[in-house]
Amino acid sequence: MRRVRIEARPDWREIVAAQGLVYCETRYPDGSLRPYWEDSAYYLFEEEEIRELERVTAELLEMCVAAGDRIVEGGIYRRLGIPDGAVERIAETWHSEPPSVLGRFDLRYDGRGPAKLLEFNADTPTALVESAVVQWNWLEDRFPDHDQWNEIHERLILAWQRQLPEGSLIHFAHTTAERSGEDLMNVAYVQDTAAQAGHPTRSLAVEQIGWNPLLGFVDTADRHIERIFKLYPWEWMVTEPFAKHCLDWMGEGVNQTVWIEPIYKMLWSNKGLLPVLWELFPGHPNLLATYFDSPRRMPDYVRKPLLSREGENIEIFAPYHGVRLETGGDYGAEGFVYQEFAPVPACDGPNHPVLGAWVVDGEPAGLGIRESDGLITDNLSRFVPHLIEGGGSRD
Repeated sequence: MRRVRIEARPDWREIVAAQGLVYCETRYPDGSLRPYWEDSAYYLFEEEEIRELERVTAELLEMCVAAGDRIVEGGIYRRLGIPDGAVERIAETWHSEPPSVLGRFDLRYDGRGPAKLLEFNADTPTALVESAVVQWNWLEDRFPDHDQWNEIHERLILAWQRQLPEGSLIHFAHTTAERSGEDLMNVAYVQDTAAQAGHPTRSLAVEQIGWNPLLGFVDTADRHIERIFKLYPWEWMVTEPFAKHCLDWMGEGVNQTVWIEPIYKMLWSNKGLLPVLWELFPGHPNLLATYFDSPRRMPDYVRKPLLSREGENIEIFAPYHGVRLETGGDYGAEGFVYQEFAPVPACDGPNHPVLGAWVVDGEPAGLGIRESDGLITDNLSRFVPHLIEGGGSRD
């Protein structure tokens, strides 16, 4: 793996915005606008590296299933800060396996040693438009004779066809609290794949979902919501006023609602998954030592809140590496985990890439890369496309 610089396309902003990446620039704290889509560089991989990353992704998912079994069978939900009221439905959906479409592993990888799991974005993963669509179109435009690890779009269509009865009506919801357009466009893209799979779809905001005592959850036209894909975290949903209705009216029955992703994703989107994995698979080459209660004997470690997002409330305590960092935010009251410090490598200057390995319908599906100027990947990170060295099949 290496980072390669190229000349950016003069009209790259217009190109990627037209492909759905309307949030192609990020406003920094100083008021400046800087690219979120990186058009002047790419990451180059050997075919063997991609095959290994695909294998690791599949194995990590199998390990997460074992970890979910451990949490459910051992009843250790409180260690993950999961409220008691959600436990019954989590266990029920864990065993019944309602539709589940996608997730994203975040990996630390330097091209030399094994990839290491940083976390699993299993419930509300974003960076989907740029991973599935924009970087593929970039490849077609810039390197049409090469390939990239990117089966996300095709696998999403197949997932909707396989997991739901033909012609199922699906609602798609985003939150209006997110102002950049990222959530809206990610949901719109997933909705488009469901439509391509042959399903009728309707869109609305999470804030527009209504409740009817006779019909259950309804949309703005008072139509019952039978199935809904939402880009809204379960840990928020189970604490809000409609949580009891959501839990009581969940399922395939009359006037009930199937939520996609299912509520059992609270087991995987929680960083408490990481110490459970370490307990089950100590010393595994693709895991970092992680503990619930303390850093134990780790001299250098990262303290992460169970539910933090976009790098908030992360503390790096690594005196042996000469690093001490801490970010602000609104997380931490739910508890922390302590993970072995494995610094994200610097590539071609102060560019620290985190690899997002996508899982669609239970199978490895593709790769998206975000990089930051520092060791903590936050909401100022940028997306960098990739390709595979030597071309490869485009079938």
